[in-house]
Amino acid sequence: MLKNRRVLSVFAIIAALIVLNGCQKKSATGQQMVAKPHVTTTSAVKSGYVERFDFPGRVDAVDSVTLKARVAGFLKDRLFEEGDTVKKGQLLFTLERAPFEAEVAQASADLAKAKADAKNAKLNLERALELRKTGNISQSSVDSNEAADGVAKAQVLQAQATLNLAKINLGYTSIKAPFSGKIGLAAYSSGEYLPVNTTLAQIVTIDPMNVIFSISEKEMLTLQEAGILNSTDHLSISLKMADGSIYRYGGEINFTDVTVSDNTDTLTLRAGFPNPAQQLISGQFVTVILEYESPVEKIVIPQASLMSSPTGKYVYTVDAQNKVVNRPVTTGTEQGKDIVILDGLEEGEQVIVEGLQKVRPGQEVVVDAPALKKAAAKPASSKTSNKK
Repeated sequence: MLKNRRVLSVFAIIAALIVLNGCQKKSATGQQMVAKPHVTTTSAVKSGYVERFDFPGRVDAVDSVTLKARVAGFLKDRLFEEGDTVKKGQLLFTLERAPFEAEVAQASADLAKAKADAKNAKLNLERALELRKTGNISQSSVDSNEAADGVAKAQVLQAQATLNLAKINLGYTSIKAPFSGKIGLAAYSSGEYLPVNTTLAQIVTIDPMNVIFSISEKEMLTLQEAGILNSTDHLSISLKMADGSIYRYGGEINFTDVTVSDNTDTLTLRAGFPNPAQQLISGQFVTVILEYESPVEKIVIPQASLMSSPTGKYVYTVDAQNKVVNRPVTTGTEQGKDIVILDGLEEGEQVIVEGLQKVRPGQEVVVDAPALKKAAAKPASSKTSNKK
């Protein structure tokens, strides 16, 4: 009996230990469930950087003209090679001149006849006026001679105008370059008939060239804040080509539109660039880079800390009580792996860069060593420049 009691006591002790151990495990599990998440932060710091803005642009010739036939006729000669560089005043096309020379000759003869008729009418009028003094002619005859003299003078003017027009049309048979530039494809070959206003070819200037680009109203306000639209004295303008290379020559803004477009809510700007090597071609697409040469002090944080929502962009910061705070921010330009914050953060605030998926606003967290301290061991050459 005593032996049985001892056995029961041993089982009771074992059962108690099992229950106690289970409670400890449950308690440990409960502690894990309420454990504070660990995050890594970095300080929001002000940094001097060169303000940069990129815009899509299109190359546009300073001057561009479509050559057209101003009179109808047969094309006699084409005096250039397609794609040539031509000089101002260079003869490019000639039309057959014979019909127009004949019109000039005919108009000249008509003018000579009109002048002879006018001279005769003038003499008749002078005789009629002399006869009127002696009363040997009626007043109606005098009036007729005065009218004939007036008609004859008008016919001289008409014939002179016809001759001038014939000479102008004859001049149109020689088509010359209105300015120096590059000429494109010829639309007609020698011997073809050209109706009036027929397009013959196009000439565009090649040096310098313009680049036209547009900025949104938001970008316009940002540029105004940076001082770029108000003064271009310290503004650097460059082009990035389709292959990613930077065009060797800088440019200058030479036109800013006076109104914002009603259809697109954008403002049109134009910049001029030298083009001695003819690398820029009218119609070509490029990227316009505006850089303000004076460094600007702004808050800069890693792009990895930036998040987006339907209402805008935001970051998570950690306050003095180690609690997470949602901070809506207004961003500026990207600077390598960093991004400029225009509004929403103060210098020195702790911004979460790692562990963002584990936290929510108002939650208490454990802050690990800042990311900047972790990166301290990296060589200086690995640091990202503020300037793109």
